[in-house]
Amino acid sequence: TPRADVLSSRRGWRAKAVAGLAAVSAAAAVALGVVAFDARRDLGDLRAGHGALVTEVAAVLAAPDARTVRHRIASGGTGVAVVSRERGRILFTSSGMPELPPSKVYALWLMNPDGVRPAGLLDRGEDGLTAPVVADLRDDVRLGLTVEPAGGSDRPTTRPILFAELPAA
Repeated sequence: TPRADVLSSRRGWRAKAVAGLAAVSAAAAVALGVVAFDARRDLGDLRAGHGALVTEVAAVLAAPDARTVRHRIASGGTGVAVVSRERGRILFTSSGMPELPPSKVYALWLMNPDGVRPAGLLDRGEDGLTAPVVADLRDDVRLGLTVEPAGGSDRPTTRPILFAELPAA
């Protein structure tokens, strides 16, 4: 009968649609599971390889007196410093800075009335972001960023591409 053919056709179409939806849902669930597993593994790797850094970064960011300052970098990009005078720490990271040749490195400096001291070398990733650097903060009042020979130097050897006042207490 024509009605039976229509019903059979609808059932066939519905069965195919349900089967297709089930297959798509299963594939999505597997993909999400893989993504979640990779994210958990990456977080575990970060904690295992950089656990102390992660803890230091979290402590500076969570400090009740944390103050954030952003500054443009002359060669391109933006530097961000988070200062906690209470914890005596400064956190610095940047984005958008140009890639340097292997013979050069970005160096961070802290300055106080007694002079200039190195605060760390920046590790720039392929995405242009630098890994956070956490350093001791003394009576430092300024921050500088220079381009130095690979391995860094004891004193700045070039004009700063970032020179900024640090927030007071």
